[in-house]
Amino acid sequence: MKQNCDCDICKNKIPFKMPDEIVKETLNGNLIIFAGAGISTEKKGVFLTSFYEDIRDELKIKSNKLSFSELVGRYTSKPNGRKELIHKIKKRMDYMYSFPEIYRQASSFHVELSTIFYIKTIITTNWDDLFEKECGAIPIVGPEDFTFWDLPDRKVFKIHGSINNVGSLIATKDDYNRCYRRLRGNIMGSHLRMALATKTIVFVGYSFGDEDFSRIYKYLAKDLGRLIPHSYLITLDQNTSKYRHLNTTPIITDATYFLHSLKNILCKEKLLLNDDMYVNIEMLLAVVLEHHGKVSDNLKILDYPYLLYSLSYQDGLIHSLERIVSRRNTGEYSDIRWLSDAIKSHEAIRKKKLRVRIYHDVAYLDGYINGLYCFAYSNLGAGFVPPSIYYVFGANPQPDNYKKLKQMIKSKKVYHKAAFLYATEVINRKRMVDPNTIIQHSAFL
Repeated sequence: MKQNCDCDICKNKIPFKMPDEIVKETLNGNLIIFAGAGISTEKKGVFLTSFYEDIRDELKIKSNKLSFSELVGRYTSKPNGRKELIHKIKKRMDYMYSFPEIYRQASSFHVELSTIFYIKTIITTNWDDLFEKECGAIPIVGPEDFTFWDLPDRKVFKIHGSINNVGSLIATKDDYNRCYRRLRGNIMGSHLRMALATKTIVFVGYSFGDEDFSRIYKYLAKDLGRLIPHSYLITLDQNTSKYRHLNTTPIITDATYFLHSLKNILCKEKLLLNDDMYVNIEMLLAVVLEHHGKVSDNLKILDYPYLLYSLSYQDGLIHSLERIVSRRNTGEYSDIRWLSDAIKSHEAIRKKKLRVRIYHDVAYLDGYINGLYCFAYSNLGAGFVPPSIYYVFGANPQPDNYKKLKQMIKSKKVYHKAAFLYATEVINRKRMVDPNTIIQHSAFL
């Protein structure tokens, strides 16, 4: 399908056929993203000039023949050059963070990746912390961080260091040589070689002539020889003849569009949930917070003990929606299997709480579970169906507006006798301690 828009962003969304191997390896958790600067701050259109051009112009060098590491080497050879280089890198990143539009452009790939729950391993030569911020990835910068390599969370191996640990930055030719010597001898390098040898690699943000890509491929080829695994390179360079001698298949398209296309396939297979729903959840959260304030401000819980459950329910619903939004970058709620397990586990807890008659926890869990169901079912083709915002323990049907809730709370009707007595006892205890008490259910059970 051709793109209708010819702007700088859309014109690079070149249609392509997604290899079956990539889909299969993604679902098996065997896809590794190997990311270069071309999907981050050095992506065309993020800054007016590249970092390479900034350094070259400051040094008054007209030629583009120097590699990046050679150019940086000249910059750091002057007095205090290393310190000035780090300051220059940090200033560039601070500029990106201070302008939301620039940040959105630089992080578009990372945001797209974040909700693909099955991609757990990222390797990058980038210095920025966008994978940590947008994908919830644990940074592995050096051997001392390797203690965390087997955690189930998403991880990013930062083989050229991190801006959050300026002493780790790899920039000059000497840095590069030391870096790859260390990787050949330390535990981090051993793990990376094993991962790269046994999983499917997708290179993004590199071009064929990219210095980082060349060094990485030579590093793999030297250690693995003819056993070097097949990989993919997502690139806009249409001269595919450059890749014939490599065991690499080029896919000609934009890297963010590549991920978007992969995600669409997983959504159609009902394995992954659509990202659009997060916007609806944020809007719903704002509405629930508004109604929660209306209930707590206008109805006094000391006068209407049954209100304990209405507020506990809304607390559960709020906490559920807040967690969905805050954990978006991990992708866990986007995975249908993970979300289904989360619903089942909370329903099991609800049964236990009901069995031991801790009714305000039951009401809280009703709200929490309804938030999960809202996200799950709306994603699976039912359209956005918001859950009930108001709640009376034991009532059927539940109140669908504030006026109805008020009538039901103030009436003498008892919808669940044991729950009413429990609420009365709780409120009486609170009244003895503090007559102005405000009851709020915490995020703990």
